[in-house]
Amino acid sequence: MRINININARRVGFAAIVAGALAGCAGRLPEPSAADAARAAQHWPGTTVSDLHRGRDRYVQSCSSCHGLIDPHQFEAGRWPGFVKEMSGRMQLTPNDVADLTRYLVVASESAPTH
Repeated sequence: MRINININARRVGFAAIVAGALAGCAGRLPEPSAADAARAAQHWPGTTVSDLHRGRDRYVQSCSSCHGLIDPHQFEAGRWPGFVKEMSGRMQLTPNDVADLTRYLVVASESAPTH
């Protein structure tokens, strides 16, 4: 019985550490702004700040389940659509999720770095 309690305590502790690390990474991701939405609307008419926030949230939720979050600035904007398409085949994402992720990552990669 004592072994099971120790194992469960370790799992809970590990989960807390991972959650904290991911929250820290998410905090460094660019927050979408009205200027970002205006820039995105040049490629995706009608894009709103809410659309970009939804893409950011989907990025944190979906992509961090397999690997650490990659700073969008690490790649040029034009590379993100291919990455999202490739990775979306490994996850169950709706076409809207893919569009939101792509918009967010392209626009975030073009924004001023936050760190």
